[in-house]
Amino acid sequence: MRRYCIWRRLRTGCGAVLRYVIGVRTLFASALVLLACGCADRSSRPPGADAPPGIPAGPDPIVLRIPREGGVVTAYAYPGLTASLWRSSTRVPSIERVVAFGEDDGYLAAVETNGSPFRIDLRLGVVATNRGEPLKAVSSSDGSAIYALTTGGEVTRYTASGGNWKFRAPLPAAALFAQSEGALIVAGVRGKRVVVWRVRPPGQTVADSLSIAVGGDSAEVSTTIAATAGSVGDRIFFGANESLLAVRSRDMGRALALDLGDPVRAIVATPSGDRLFVALAGQKSLRIVDRFASAVTGKIALPGQASALRMDPLGRVLLARGGGDTVYVVSLASDKLQGVVRSAWRGDLPLVLADGAIALARGSDVVFASGQTLADARTISAGAHDFWYPIRWNGFRPRSAGLDKPVQFRVSGSTRSDSAAGAGSRASAVALPSADSSSDTTMEAGFTVSFAALLNETQARTLATRIRVDGQMARVTKNERAGEWVYRVVLGPYSSREQADRVGQASGQGYWVFRGAP
Repeated sequence: MRRYCIWRRLRTGCGAVLRYVIGVRTLFASALVLLACGCADRSSRPPGADAPPGIPAGPDPIVLRIPREGGVVTAYAYPGLTASLWRSSTRVPSIERVVAFGEDDGYLAAVETNGSPFRIDLRLGVVATNRGEPLKAVSSSDGSAIYALTTGGEVTRYTASGGNWKFRAPLPAAALFAQSEGALIVAGVRGKRVVVWRVRPPGQTVADSLSIAVGGDSAEVSTTIAATAGSVGDRIFFGANESLLAVRSRDMGRALALDLGDPVRAIVATPSGDRLFVALAGQKSLRIVDRFASAVTGKIALPGQASALRMDPLGRVLLARGGGDTVYVVSLASDKLQGVVRSAWRGDLPLVLADGAIALARGSDVVFASGQTLADARTISAGAHDFWYPIRWNGFRPRSAGLDKPVQFRVSGSTRSDSAAGAGSRASAVALPSADSSSDTTMEAGFTVSFAALLNETQARTLATRIRVDGQMARVTKNERAGEWVYRVVLGPYSSREQADRVGQASGQGYWVFRGAP
């Protein structure tokens, strides 16, 4: 009996193994068939049959255009660029470059042509400028807190809510790296060493530091750091004469230290931070540095030397500045030169847009080149008179009027007297939220145009003074919500929604309309 049971188990086990082998062979054969079909389908398609890449899904692609000599910021939906979505309520100074954009609060930090930092609030359309002594470096991670380094060696922080902070650097600083968690990384030079330290505002003490030995004159090293500094994720990187250095900001550990043999002229990272591309003085090529290998892993030949680099926000191509108005376009899919286009090199242009098109500055016009062929595809007449900056943001979408409809209440039907309620209990009229309009006590009286709902009364009144339609200036109403005072900037109410919409459009501001009085 025992021998029979053992034999039966062996037979059952062998059968299972046999079925498993047959199943694997079947799957393998099926995979070969599918692969063959896939290859046949691909080879039978004529060249160019694949549709050109469109705009990736996600937040709305927006292009901000600002007159280069200063003026009103205008937002356009891309790729249309015809009807404006939004305009700022105040003028922006002449702009040199954008430092950072924060999606959460809608703050855009930028630098004037005279070096002063300023902030644009894309939700309110207001501009805050900070003018003082000349600055050496400006950094921001979210557009809200702006850090600036003065020529005197003092670090200053400007915030949207005020309460500016100042810090005296312990040694001559060359670059700032604002961190998303609120810390600030500062890089400077002391003798033959690069020193990187971290400070956490509003503290005045250095929390952590790292010192790295480098070669070359200290003034040259400081200049190289300032010209090549950048960051992505938790890595900050910069050139120090002939060295490429990278530091982990989270623990101040050295992530990379490479001697490249020639002075570093420009560095740019892929959006993921996995690779760095480095332009060296006197070299007609770019070095590819792999983050994980911590070494140079490749080289990209160029027709000439590159003096500046600019990365596509989606990591598809890299733009390198050549001589004159020459721009080299490098495909990051193949790590090879894709072609050469003609454009002036400015603080904004050339740039790669959401669909892969490359915006180029030629004379007074902006020309869009195809991302696939680099051929001219579209011209924006007189577009080069503006500063261009692309963002991906949903903040300009129309706001649902239902979100701002006042909460309405009805009175409970319980009206018993204290005596009828019984001992130890108390009856009263209780206010309860209700969606039943048949019994609601409504406050609806026409249609109101709302421009903002703020927690800061000063900001609300400042915005209200800038909005005037048909001779009527916007006003500020005050309501308590969840224990906080909310200050709403409004016009109206008006007798019809059409009239309210006309007023909102005439204001040139972002707005929404809701039924009722504010």
